[in-house]
Amino acid sequence: MAEERPSSQKVEESPRGQRLETWGEIAAYLGREIRTVQRWEKSMGLPVRRLGGGSDKSRVFALRHELDAWWSDHETRAKAVESAEDSSGGGVAVAEATADQAGTTGAKRVTRRGVLMWIALIVATILLTISIPKLIERLWPTRVVLAVQPFQNLGAKEDETIAAGLTEEMVARLGQVHPNRMLVLSQTAATTKVSSIRPTYVLRGTIRRYDSQVAITAQLIQTSNQGVVWGSSYERDVKDLLRVQAEVADSIASEVFIKLPHFAEPVREVNREAYLAYLEGRYFWKRRTADDIQKATASFEKSIRVDPTYAPAYAGLADCYELSGSAPYTMVAPKDAFPKAEAAARKALELDPSLAEAHVSLGYADLAYEWDFATADREFRRAIELRPSYSTAHQFYGYSLTAMGKLSEAIAERKKAVELDPLSPLMASALGEAYYQARQFDSTIALNQRALELDPTYAIALVNIGRAYQQKGMHPEAQAAFQKILAVVPGDPAVLALLGHEYAVSGRRSDALQIVAQLKSTSARRYVPALYFALISTGLGEKDEAFRWMDATVQERTEYLVYLASEPLADPLRGDARFAALAKQVGINVPAVH
Repeated sequence: MAEERPSSQKVEESPRGQRLETWGEIAAYLGREIRTVQRWEKSMGLPVRRLGGGSDKSRVFALRHELDAWWSDHETRAKAVESAEDSSGGGVAVAEATADQAGTTGAKRVTRRGVLMWIALIVATILLTISIPKLIERLWPTRVVLAVQPFQNLGAKEDETIAAGLTEEMVARLGQVHPNRMLVLSQTAATTKVSSIRPTYVLRGTIRRYDSQVAITAQLIQTSNQGVVWGSSYERDVKDLLRVQAEVADSIASEVFIKLPHFAEPVREVNREAYLAYLEGRYFWKRRTADDIQKATASFEKSIRVDPTYAPAYAGLADCYELSGSAPYTMVAPKDAFPKAEAAARKALELDPSLAEAHVSLGYADLAYEWDFATADREFRRAIELRPSYSTAHQFYGYSLTAMGKLSEAIAERKKAVELDPLSPLMASALGEAYYQARQFDSTIALNQRALELDPTYAIALVNIGRAYQQKGMHPEAQAAFQKILAVVPGDPAVLALLGHEYAVSGRRSDALQIVAQLKSTSARRYVPALYFALISTGLGEKDEAFRWMDATVQERTEYLVYLASEPLADPLRGDARFAALAKQVGINVPAVH
C-alpha cells in the first residue's frame, strides 16, 4: 500500500516554483509513477492543465497548490484505487519515506502503517546495535549496483551538454557514497546488450533550464519490482547544480543504506558560467576528434577564466593538452603539450587533492612524457582508490599496464572500464586496442565495430580496425578503413602514415613514397611526428632510415614510444640491437620477436 506524499518532496519556492512543467515533475511531486498520475487525471479529475488545444499530446503543467488541494480531498479514494490496482497487478506500489530526515524542518504527515514500520525499525536497531557490522555483511554480501540513466533534457537542444554533464557528474558523486558497497555505472535502455552487470536500482531524471534556473526531477527505481524507492524535484540556480547532486546522493544513500555512513561532504558553490563551460568541455573531450579537443580546450579555459579556483576545469585542460600532444592527434609537439598538462594537473591537485580526474591526468604525463612508470602507476591507483567507478581511470591504468608489458592485466582493467561505461565508444575501442597489443586481432575488430555501432563517426575505431586487418594480411580491408577516415579529414598525418605503411607492406612502394613526400610537405606547415616517417620506412624495409627517424622520435619524447614493447608494427625492428638500445632509453623491456 502506498503512503502519503511526503512533504519533503516539495520544491523550494521560487517565482516558477508553483508550476510543474511535465508529467515527470507532477509524478515526482506526488511521489507516484507517471502512469499512476495519468490515470488519476482521467478517472479522478487530477488538476492537470494543457497548452496547445487540450489534446492528449499537448504540453501539460500543474500548479502545486491545486495538487495539494486535490490530494486533501481525494487522498482516501486515491489510495484505495491504488491499493486495488496493486493487488490486481495493474499498478506499482510506491515505497516512500515517512519519517523526518536529520536536519530537515517541518513535520511530515505519516500513516499508521508508516509509524508501525518505523517503531519496528527503531526496536530492531536497538537490539542489534552491537552486531550491526555482521548484520550489514549478511544483508549486503555483494555490492549494490546503481545504474544512472542519462538525464533527459526537456529544454533547448543546446542544453544537451548540460544534461550529459549532469549525468556524468551524478555518476561521479554517487560513486563516492560507499564505494565498497555500491557500484555505480552509466546505463541506457541498451545497456543490457553489452554488459553482464544487472542493476539493483536505477536513477532516472529530467532537467530543464530557464535562463539561469534549472528544474530537475529524479526518481530511484528498484529493478526487482519497478517500485519507486525515492523521488524528488528541485528548482535552483545553475550554480547550485553541485549542491543538488550532493542532495540526491545523500538521499539515495539514506534510502539504500539506511544505517551505513553516507556521503555528507560540504559542497562548494561554483560559479554558474564556470560550471556550464566545464560540462561543455567534458562533452567535447569525450568525442575525441582534433576539432572537438580544440573546442574542449576553449571551454575549460573559459571555465578557469571565470573561476580560477575550480579544480575540475584544470584537470580537463590537462587532459586536452595531453591528447593534443599524443598520437593520433599530435596537433603540437609533446614538449609543447605535456609540460602544460603537468602544470594544469598539479594546479588541480593543489586546489583539490582528492580529485580523481587530476590524478589520472598527472599519471598519464608521468607515463607518456616523463617515462616514469612507477609514479604513473601510483597516480592511477590513487585515482581508482578515490573513485572506483571512474571508467577513465581504469582505461588509463590499462595503458600503463600495457606499457609495462602486463597485457592480460591491461585487458582486465579496460574490461572494467567497459563494464562501468558500457555504451561508450571510447571504452569499447580502448579495450579493442588492448587486444591488438596482445595480438588478438579478431577481438580488436569486433570491439571496434561495436564502437562504430555506438558512434558511426568514431574515427579511432577505424584506425584500430585498419591496423588489425593489416596484421591479418587483409590489405584491401585495411586500406579501405584508412581511406574512409581520410575522406572525412583529408591530409591527416597519422592516418596518412598508417596508409603509407600499409601501401609499403602490401607492395605498393610508389604509393608509400608519395605519402612520405606529402608528409614532408605538411611538416613545413605543422608538426608531424618523426614516428610517422619511421613507420613508413619500417614498412618499406629501410631499417637504417627507420632507426634514424626513431632516434628523432626519442628526442621528441613521442608518447607512443612507451607501447613499443608490444606494438606489432614494430616487429620488423625487434631483432636489431639498435631497437633494444632505443627501448632502454625509454625504460621499457623488449620481448623476443613474435
